[in-house]
Parts: sequence; C-alpha cells; structure tokens
Amino acid sequence: MKLVLKNIGMLKSAEITLNQLTVIAGENDNGKSTVGKVVFCIIKAINRYKEDLQESKDYKIDDKLRELFFILRRGSSNFTDDVESAFRRLRQRTYELLEELSLSSVFESDANELKALAGLKGTYELEFDELCGDISRIAVSPEDEKKSIESALNKVFASEFDSTVLYSGAKSGSIRLFENKIKLLDIKVHHGNKFTLEGDIEPIQLKDATFIESPLILNNHDLLIRSQSGLNLRRGNIARLGVPYTTLHTKDLFDKLREPGLGALFLSEKEIEFRDKLERIISGKVDYDNSAKDFIYRRAGADLSIKNTASGIKVFGILQLLVINDFMSKNTILIFDEPENHLHPKWQLKLADALVQFAKHGVYILVSSHSPYMIEALKRYADCKGLNNENCFYLAENNVIEDQERLEDIFRILAEPFEVFRSMDAEKLKDE
Repeated sequence: MKLVLKNIGMLKSAEITLNQLTVIAGENDNGKSTVGKVVFCIIKAINRYKEDLQESKDYKIDDKLRELFFILRRGSSNFTDDVESAFRRLRQRTYELLEELSLSSVFESDANELKALAGLKGTYELEFDELCGDISRIAVSPEDEKKSIESALNKVFASEFDSTVLYSGAKSGSIRLFENKIKLLDIKVHHGNKFTLEGDIEPIQLKDATFIESPLILNNHDLLIRSQSGLNLRRGNIARLGVPYTTLHTKDLFDKLREPGLGALFLSEKEIEFRDKLERIISGKVDYDNSAKDFIYRRAGADLSIKNTASGIKVFGILQLLVINDFMSKNTILIFDEPENHLHPKWQLKLADALVQFAKHGVYILVSSHSPYMIEALKRYADCKGLNNENCFYLAENNVIEDQERLEDIFRILAEPFEVFRSMDAEKLKDE
C-alpha cells in the first residue's frame, strides 16, 4: 500500500510504500513519527465506524425511550411499580432486539401491553404511539456510512493529534491510500481539523494497528487503568470529571497488554515460537497479575514488579504480551516509534532481529528511528532473512519524505555526530 500525505502533522508532504518492514529515519522534528500516527488513526477509524453506527442508533433510541417514560409517568391513570417494571423490561428488550435486527413486531406487541397496563388515554396515548413509531423507524433505518466514517476519523485524529492535525500554517491537507493504482481512501482535512471523505472507501487489508511509543507505559498502571481517550467518550457522557485523559494509542496498547485477546488459548505454532524466543531473550516472562493489579516479571521462580526492571525487559515484555494475547497476527501492523530509546545497542540488535522475524511471518512493521545501530540492524536482518524486496528505508528531511530508498543519506546524516568526534580527535593530534 502507498500512503500519500500533504500538510499533515509535521509533514509538508510524504509518499511512503508500506512494505512488510518500513523504516523512517531522520532527525527530530522532521515528521518521521507523523506517518505512524496517521496509519494508526486510519486503521482504528475504519474498524471503529461500524461501532459508531450502532452507538448513534442506540443514542437516538435511548432519547426516545426517555420521552416515553415521562409520558407514562405524566399520563398514566395507574402508574404503579408494575408499570415502571414493565417499562424497564421494554427498554432492555429493545436493545437486545436491536442487536438481533428483529425489533419492530415484538417491540410493538410489548409497547401495546405497556400502554394498556398504564391506562394511557387521549393525547398521552397518541404521543406514546408516535414515539413507538419513531423508535421502530430508527431501528430499521439505514445509517449514513460515509458520515459515520468521517465521525470516526474526527474522533481518532483528535485523540492522537489534539488540535494540530494540519501542518503549521496550512489551511488544508489530504491523506490518501492506494493499493497499486486503486484508491482505497481519500481524506480531506480542513481548517479546524474537520475530516471529509472524497468518494467511496475500499476495503483495507490491515485489520488492526498497535502503536508503541515507550516501554515506560508499564510503569503507569495505576493512572492508565482509570484513563480514557477521546474515542472512549460517548455522546452525552458528562461524568468524566477527574478521569485521566490519554492518547488513543496509549490506551489501546495498555488494554491489549492487560486484557487477553480471544486467541490467547489458541496460539499458532509460529506464535508459540515467537513467545519462547522472547522469553529466552529476557530469561523470563512478563504477565499481568490481576490480583496485584500490576505487570510482573517472572524469572527463575522469583516475581518482580515491572517497575523495577530495565527498559529492555519492558520492551520485550510488551512484545511477549502482544503475542500471547493474539495481537501480533498476520495482516496486523505494529508501529514502533523510536524503539532505540532507553535501549543499549546490544538490546537494539536483539529487538531488530525480533521485529524482522515478525515481518517475515505476516505482521507489518513500521519503525521510526534516529539510531544508526537500529537502522543498520534492521537492514542487515531483513536481507539475511529474505525480506530484500519487502523492506524500504525512508528519510524524513526538511519535513518531507520522498518515495525512494535513501539508506546512504540516512547513514550520512545520522553519522554527523561521529564526524564531530573525529574532528575533535584530529584537532587533538594536531595540537600534539
């Protein structure tokens, strides 16, 4: 797939082919992390919009049911506990039947029984019937899919980029995704960070995205377990006072690490191999202990809070948990932002090897980095393991990423600090 950006985040323009292994290098503040955020947002929004369709319908029906309750209370000649209980049953059955797409006939029958029990007459009966008709129509009416996708895009990007989706000074931007010459997605970003879809959206192969920004996420359990992202906030929710706010990718990763996926008991042979390899690297394993409400590093019969371990243990522990909880499967993408941070060069090599192994077996890997050790290790392992035609190394420079391999330029730019050392050595020898 090819991603084309204009005036998004820190990037004036970018054109990137997403291979099994995609690496974006560059100095800070040139936009290399923007690509990962955009890819994460696209995948999450596309997977989210169907939930938004249902949430929108639920909200509208809930609003009508509230009106129905007040009519019952005002107009009933016999508003007893039995009437209130019957209403609660109707409300519960409405949502159950809505999920089964079989609301209309059963709802009408239950509503008529409730109306008779309450003894509604005259205007109240007419209002009751009208509201029941509204609920039935909402239940069967098709939703605006395009509008729901746009709503999901707005929520996801707001959670990740806050108020700075557009490049500084730009009045508009665009995000486009292609598969060969087929346009999968065309998004326009307008002033005020409003998103609109141009044309239809085509199916995208990637089914989930995971974004790792820092292994220190494991240290913040007490805060993150209570936190919400912008995507978690449902319409009408006013009870979040005092609830910590975090980015979507942070909350998404934390939930994946803490709550096992459905496939946890059904790991494939390859996933078991990955799990065992990661355990060998750190001579132990990382688990989430629900009773202790903490991530635990278990080694040789001893348990240690993850807070008291080295960053390398945390990095490989995160990968372990993602594998065990079935979030590192084929056609998912792992986005790793500057994985070299907090890691000794020796650990960087081991991590590069693991990431290439994942890429080799169907997990898309997108890495942003400014470490020559990490970048060279990724390149060498990719070549050794047969990913020659499935990797690409891009350079973010002057807030632009061009669609071409730029390994030589990457090493030249990232090696500049070493040139300073060499110049210092030369000056010292000269003085001697």
